[in-house]
Amino acid sequence: MYRSPHVRVSDADREAIVAQLSAATAEGRLTIEEFSERSRQAYASRSWGELSTVVHDLPMPLTPYPVAAPPPAADQGSKMPLLAMILGILSLPLIPCLGMPLGGLLGAAAIALGVLALKDPAPRVPNERGMAITGLVCGSAGVLFQVALLLMLFFGELY
Repeated sequence: MYRSPHVRVSDADREAIVAQLSAATAEGRLTIEEFSERSRQAYASRSWGELSTVVHDLPMPLTPYPVAAPPPAADQGSKMPLLAMILGILSLPLIPCLGMPLGGLLGAAAIALGVLALKDPAPRVPNERGMAITGLVCGSAGVLFQVALLLMLFFGELY
């Protein structure tokens, strides 16, 4: 009827059988006295052979065992490493193209997001640390490039 009659049952197995007995009582298949006696026998059962005798004359339930809850949704992880990488990469060409303030701001944002992403102890997304490091390096390069341009402009006017 169930598993091998010699296999020992767990508390969850006993509870599932008592739930089946309860449903049979609610359907009118068992009296309260029968439910009480069979529940006592179910809780005293040690093997599937003993436990299956408690429900041998009842119809099989559609799901003989309790259905496990679905696993929790996978954690999508932080978007900071990806944003750090995108902003860091964009900061390099934007400095000469769109002007220094925007490129410098993107570089600084990439550095900040890269540092915050690297502080996360357990990466949840593949290549999360690599993206954070890429954003940190590219953002730093963008800021350094902007500083170099500013120094060249400043010292170029002095000579």
